[in-house]
Amino acid sequence: MKPFVSIRLLATLLASGFFSDCCIAQLPSATNSLSDELLDVTVHRLKTFGPDHEIAQFISTEPDAWARRDVFFSLIRSHLDGTNAALVSGALDVLYRLRGYQPMEWIGGPTFEEVNTNFFAGLDAAVLGHLSHFKSLHNDDVYKFLSEYLGVTHAAEARQQLKEIANATKNNEQTLICLAWHRNPADMDFLLPFMLADTPAAPSLPYHFRNSYGQAAIPYLRRAISEANSQKTREEAQKELKNIEQ
Repeated sequence: MKPFVSIRLLATLLASGFFSDCCIAQLPSATNSLSDELLDVTVHRLKTFGPDHEIAQFISTEPDAWARRDVFFSLIRSHLDGTNAALVSGALDVLYRLRGYQPMEWIGGPTFEEVNTNFFAGLDAAVLGHLSHFKSLHNDDVYKFLSEYLGVTHAAEARQQLKEIANATKNNEQTLICLAWHRNPADMDFLLPFMLADTPAAPSLPYHFRNSYGQAAIPYLRRAISEANSQKTREEAQKELKNIEQ
C-alpha cells in the first residue's frame, strides 16, 4: 500500500521547516502563498503517486486550482489507460471535479462553459474515448466516478451511457442519480422501474424525481406510493409529493 499523507499536512510540515534541504528542492518554496504551496504539493503528489480521491476533493474546494487545470489534466490523462482501478477511479474523480467546476462569480458576456469550450471538449474526448476500457475493468468505483462525470457533461451520448451502466451494474444508485442530474423528463420512464424495485437505490430516487423534474414527477411519485416494493421508498415518495404540492 502506498504511503498516505494529507495535502494540508504536507503544507504545514513544509511551512514549519520539517523537510530537509534536499526535500525542499522538490517541494514548494516557502515564499509562495499558502494556496500556491498546497497546489504545488498536490502536483508533486500527482506526479509521485497518481490521482486519488483526496486530490479530487481538494481540487474541488480550492478556488485557485482552476488556474492549473491544464497541468492536472496532463498529469491525469495517462492514468485513464491503466488497469489499476484505484488510479482510474481517482483520475475520473478529478476530471469530474474539473468538468463540473463553476466559479463563485461570473458576470455577463459568454457563459463560463462557452469561454472554456476547448478545455471541456478535451476532457469529454478523453473520458468518452475510454468508455470501453473503463467498462472492461468491471469495478464499482470506476463505474461510480464515470457516472458522476457523465452526469455533468453535456455530451450527447452521456444519458445513454448512464442508462447502459445502470442496466449492467448491481450497485447502480449513483448512476441513476447522475442520470437525474440531466433533468430530462424523458428519462423518468427509464428511472421508474428502479424506483419501484426493492433495491438499495430505490429509496433515494423520489427526492431526485422531485428535485430534477418538479411537477412532471407527480404521476411517477404517486405510482411509487402505491406500487414501490420498499416501504421506505413509499414513504420517501409520499414526502416528496407533499413537497411538490405544498
